[in-house]
Amino acid sequence: MKKVIIFIGIVVGLFVILLLIAGGQAAQQEAKYLDLSRLGYGYKDKKPGGTYVLYKYLPSLFYGSTPKVVTKPFARTMDRDADIRQSDDIVYMLVADKLYASERDIKRMLEFVQKGNQLFMAVRQPDSLLADRLGFEVADTDAGGNTQHFVNPNFAPDTAFAASRLAGGSYFTKLDSANTTILGRQQNQRVNFVRIHYGNGSVLLLLNPASLTNYFLVQPKNIRSLEREVAYAKEGYRLYWDEYYKYQYTKQSDDFSEWQVLMRYPAMRWALWLALLLLVLYVLFESKRRQRIIPERPVLANHSLEFVDTLGQLYYQQHDNKNLAQKMIAHWLEYVRSRFYLNTQQLDLVFATTLARKSGMEEAAVRHIVDCIHDIQLSEQVSDTYLMDFYKVINQFYLNTK
Repeated sequence: MKKVIIFIGIVVGLFVILLLIAGGQAAQQEAKYLDLSRLGYGYKDKKPGGTYVLYKYLPSLFYGSTPKVVTKPFARTMDRDADIRQSDDIVYMLVADKLYASERDIKRMLEFVQKGNQLFMAVRQPDSLLADRLGFEVADTDAGGNTQHFVNPNFAPDTAFAASRLAGGSYFTKLDSANTTILGRQQNQRVNFVRIHYGNGSVLLLLNPASLTNYFLVQPKNIRSLEREVAYAKEGYRLYWDEYYKYQYTKQSDDFSEWQVLMRYPAMRWALWLALLLLVLYVLFESKRRQRIIPERPVLANHSLEFVDTLGQLYYQQHDNKNLAQKMIAHWLEYVRSRFYLNTQQLDLVFATTLARKSGMEEAAVRHIVDCIHDIQLSEQVSDTYLMDFYKVINQFYLNTK
């Protein structure tokens, strides 16, 4: 057991060392700029990569409307929420580094937009299914720093907002000009913010989600960038806030399970894998026998017969039949007490019946032994023939109760 504990301690220690090394590398990377893939975008997260400032500022931009937080896939939310399924006055806001959605989710999103609602998505890498349906393609930028421009002349002169320690996000390499309006660009004039008309509604797609983080918005005057981005949302619309897709890190299927909910959080995911590893190690080591096989011990033999034979020969040679018979009786009574736990003070009919039931002997045979004992105890001498008959009866009792 000590070896198992030592081994598990070594594994955990190596795991901690790897985390420290990874943390050190991340810190070196952060010294240059904040890695977009490490931004959490959580609406309760007050760290640089969170969206706490954005979430708290939204009610003032939507005339006091408090965002309704959604924690389930879009299709499942739409199935269960009649309001979002039937209404045409909702802005659904989704902020994530990458969007991984199932085919059913994408279908329901577009049905939602087609009714007249708006889908505001700020994602660096949109889902390929959505890109195919809306006819666009994207690529990651190679420029350092994060600068957001807006092309609307009504926004002049404050048309550029920047944060030097944020990477620049992505940009569009292909757009469907028939239903797309360009709203914003990067510092190198690559398009990264568009409005795509679909049915009676529209999709506002921003490829620079870092511009909505706490770090970006707390920079001087950058809060105006948020005001300009949200200005394209329709006035008077109610607001839904997505808190599901930012925690999806792999391609999603149409089958939703509670396991996906647990695996979408990095800390929970690492804890589950570590627990599984420790369980496997425990099974591997504890499956071995911790004690040597105990050899079978032979069944104890009944030496009562050997003792009686030896004692009988000793007393028979001296021809003291009375004394020999009494020794045989004393040994038989001790055998009955130790083997069948019976009181031998009263050798009566009840004793004989009880001994017959416990020993498996016929009651008549047991009564015969008891009668012989009474005869021997009352007589002054015991003949050779009577002693031999008594010996045979006693010997038969021993043989049948081994």
